[in-house]
Amino acid sequence: KMGYLRYEEHSKHYYLGVRVLSLGFALLEGMELREIARPYMEMLSHECNKTVNLTILDGSEMVYVERVSVRSIRAYNIGVGSRIQPWDSAVGKAVLAYLDSATISKMIKTAKKDGVFKGKEEAFMKTLLGVRNNGFAENNQESRPGIIAIAVPVFSSKGVAGAINLIAEPEEFSIDVLKTQYAPNLMKIGKQLSEALGYRG
Repeated sequence: KMGYLRYEEHSKHYYLGVRVLSLGFALLEGMELREIARPYMEMLSHECNKTVNLTILDGSEMVYVERVSVRSIRAYNIGVGSRIQPWDSAVGKAVLAYLDSATISKMIKTAKKDGVFKGKEEAFMKTLLGVRNNGFAENNQESRPGIIAIAVPVFSSKGVAGAINLIAEPEEFSIDVLKTQYAPNLMKIGKQLSEALGYRG
């Protein structure tokens, strides 16, 4: 039904379907983005002395594809390949804010069935509008206690390609400090990385 396999009745055998190709293309795009993004992430991490993550949207989940870590109070247990829901994460909101509303509504409908979206669609859409107006998204311990984060979208010539974030612990400072003192640097690096990926918007 998903298109990854096809079944031939006469031979009673399964064969790979055409959709398998999309897995390879997604991987290749993620690898290219990761390679280009790494120097910008290292520069941002050095400037802010904070852990920086790069994520992409894969289906209805955000996947970590690159990470520049610094020593912190707690272990985050997040690595390349880790997946999180987009609804309560800064990186997820940063990406979803630049998708069309019909796509988001469809994703929310599925997420509600799966029990991973428990909010109100209208309120969430307003949150995404705020992301577009501010230029960044925030996460004040929504996805995981002990983690605050801000994130910006990363664009390529094809549109939104992913998001990068800065994470910190609430013991260090408040989400407001993260937004006022660190968001400008994050937005600057996001813009530079987007331009490196061919974005001219």
